[in-house]
Amino acid sequence: MAKVFDIYLAKADQPDSAACAELSLPATPYEMQDAFDKLRLTEGEIPYWEITGYRQFEELSSVLNDTCGLQDLNALAQKLSELDERQCTAFAGLLAIEQRKNQPIPISRLIDIAHSTDCCHVVDTALNDFRLGQFLAENDFLPEAVDLTDEVFELLDFERIGREHRQAEGGVFVERTADHPGSYVEQHSALAEVYKPLDLAPKKPDYIFRVGVIHHPDAVPGADPTKEVFLNLPAAEEEFQKAEEQLGDTGWLGTVFTSFDGVIPGIEQMLYTTEDLPELNQLSEKLSGMEPKELTAYKALLEAANCRDLLSASLLADSLDKYIFSPQYSSPIEVAKGELSTILCDREAEIITPYVNLHQYGQALIRSYNGVLTAYGLIERVDGQPIQGVEESPTQGGMEMK
Repeated sequence: MAKVFDIYLAKADQPDSAACAELSLPATPYEMQDAFDKLRLTEGEIPYWEITGYRQFEELSSVLNDTCGLQDLNALAQKLSELDERQCTAFAGLLAIEQRKNQPIPISRLIDIAHSTDCCHVVDTALNDFRLGQFLAENDFLPEAVDLTDEVFELLDFERIGREHRQAEGGVFVERTADHPGSYVEQHSALAEVYKPLDLAPKKPDYIFRVGVIHHPDAVPGADPTKEVFLNLPAAEEEFQKAEEQLGDTGWLGTVFTSFDGVIPGIEQMLYTTEDLPELNQLSEKLSGMEPKELTAYKALLEAANCRDLLSASLLADSLDKYIFSPQYSSPIEVAKGELSTILCDREAEIITPYVNLHQYGQALIRSYNGVLTAYGLIERVDGQPIQGVEESPTQGGMEMK
């Protein structure tokens, strides 16, 4: 899934909080939830966010702003990521036509435009009025030019023909960019009204992990590189067998991963071959029984332990009860304030706080706990011992997305 926007998220109006996240859109529900876990959002809380980069469709930089909803922006990115080259050109042209109205373009309208790339004509060879006029004349769009001899045809004022047609039909020229080669775009029908019935409510996936696999052509000569098979985990033996049947005569032999989505980010870096799937399935069974708060604590533990392999990840999933997780802390300053509010009454804490280096005090407290401040919160062992790092046992790189 090609990414379109890069965004930065943080807690709104909380200067002491270091809780933040970076996210690329379109994001899956699990990727979105992971960002929210890092922000420690309470129910109904809306995060601050801003677009930090445009991987595609830079023409939107003058249109988009942070007043639209995050789910709306993700829905737009999802559709844009699905467009082919011609559709990207059509979108750019329809956007330019909309911008000529000199009115703000709401995100709902942008989503409608992204779903309406078939409501316009795209002339790839026409980058100016001359080329447009020449195209119209050569393709019998001008009845008076149909029976002209070649000598007379070349005397036609193609630039005037193209300009008059463009102005009459309200078409636009789309400049050549990295996203599209440039073309003439002319709208011929109304935009599709897609946004109104669109259901943007977040939906929890019906899997813990989802992998896509194909046969690598070097390992299986003659294999169809477009025949991708998906498997949702946890999966019963019958589901593994069904996936194997879909892969054909060679089964799992010579298969490689093509895509991955899951409740725990970074797990894909622990996968090396499809032979790891049974072990990944066992881990998914353990995670399927965890509550959301436990899953967040588990993600913090994986980060704190620098876990790099599936075996260690599975062992850590069985040891959550040996750890104390405090998601309310995102910075040493918050840890320090939390400690002061515990050992002092509110009035005393308010008096002493301006005279304390809260950052250094918080760092000292974290060291005394043998804790680790992760992107998800503070985690420490119940017995006060240091959290042991996990050495990376495989010698190869992580899962390679083909």
